Amino acid sequence: MANLLDFETMKARIEACLVFEATVLKQGVRTEALRGLHYLFLSGEEMSRGDFKAMLGMSDRGATDALGALVKRGLLKSDSPQGKVRFGLPQHALRFLFPQLWPEAEADSADR
Repeated sequence: MANLLDFETMKARIEACLVFEATVLKQGVRTEALRGLHYLFLSGEEMSRGDFKAMLGMSDRGATDALGALVKRGLLKSDSPQGKVRFGLPQHALRFLFPQLWPEAEADSADR
């Protein structure tokens, strides 16, 4: 169980989720979001949208689109359209973030 929450292991799992989202689902999620998502996971805090976009290292338009895709897919959560963002834990990402913890998530995510 301790390995499930190892910080470097979690970084690799977030990266695997992002790669899957970017290459298979192709709904606008970008792998450049790894650093920001990992930071939000580690800190457990919220961050302004501007600060998160700055962490992406992309053009403003590209960063805005990428942030919107992360919110749409549930990898980022926000209380309002312009509010701060925090780490999200959507069901479809559980198979990457916590493998073998909830087998039903693996079966359900195959349909998405």
